[in-house]
Amino acid sequence: MASTAPAPYITSSLPHTHSLPQQHTTPPSYPYQHQHPHMDSSLFVQDDQQVELPLIDLQLLCQEDAAEIHKLLIGAKEWGFLQVANHSVSCKLLSEIEQQAYHAFTLPAEAKARAEPAAGSAHGYLPKSSGADGKKPRLNEALRVPLNPEKRADMIIKLWPEGNEAFSSVVEEYIAAVESILLQLLRSFASGLGLDPLQFTHDLSRDGISAVLRMNFYNASSQPLPTLAFQAHSDPQILTILHQNGVDGLQILKDNKWIAVKPRFGSFVVNVGDLLQVMSNDLYPSVIHRVVMKSDKFRSSLVLAVTPHPQAIVRPAPQLVTEQRPSQYVPFAADEYFSSMDFLAFNVAKSHLHKFRSIPTLA
Repeated sequence: MASTAPAPYITSSLPHTHSLPQQHTTPPSYPYQHQHPHMDSSLFVQDDQQVELPLIDLQLLCQEDAAEIHKLLIGAKEWGFLQVANHSVSCKLLSEIEQQAYHAFTLPAEAKARAEPAAGSAHGYLPKSSGADGKKPRLNEALRVPLNPEKRADMIIKLWPEGNEAFSSVVEEYIAAVESILLQLLRSFASGLGLDPLQFTHDLSRDGISAVLRMNFYNASSQPLPTLAFQAHSDPQILTILHQNGVDGLQILKDNKWIAVKPRFGSFVVNVGDLLQVMSNDLYPSVIHRVVMKSDKFRSSLVLAVTPHPQAIVRPAPQLVTEQRPSQYVPFAADEYFSSMDFLAFNVAKSHLHKFRSIPTLA
């Protein structure tokens, strides 16, 4: 099942070595809950607090429709989350990827155990965890499938020693389809700010610790309901796209209040990641979210994000840095940010982004 890894989307024009400026100092560490006191508030969300996210028509974005791009920017700035419809991912492909994920999670325990991450790796099968190791409990099973085909083939062999061509081909087709959506969104995010459409797509790569398709499997039948199935966090990458099987559970933190996101059939949920918040100089916020299970219905989700090359330098776009709005961050390498996290545990809130701030947060 050997495969050749594709080249990065865009060849890097930035140096692959770096050092932080000497004047960089890390602000004192603080719990993110101090800024958001409601992060651990009640798991119950009232019906009038359930919302449909701003809906974006992808085909209109592809046609560079000014009104749709404006709607995209306003939704991202106000919510950090969007729903995308009228995309080219077929119902057939979505059904096939859901089936392949289900087959993987229903493998015998000993087969899944073979694919648990080795030391220093974040690829593979993550079982539920009781938290007995001192880390926060993990209430869902997950399969972190590498985007790099060679690494993915190695993981598949661990799950299926005889190989699994059906899984491999469906996953590759899904990754390619979703990546095209994310790239179009990033072009629109940039052009809407008056930037070169490729401003946010430099140095994208399928390599690195965070370059994965994460398959999540939730089964709350043995838990008292409602139950927190995925801890409050923000996504560390540039942009994330979520497909879910129709069972609700996603909640976002807006104005210090948890709001449940109403699933919309046939659409993807897209959210800004920490690195896009940096690259946009805080114009696009990376928003805290979590998963709460309110019923014992089986819930599955697929999460894919675009990420920079591990050595790519992340900084605010120069055109977005002005005297009135100075750079909010010092330059840093993508792998420096990702390596500061434990990808096998929950990334609680944005507990790492503040480390790279150069000045206090703008109001």
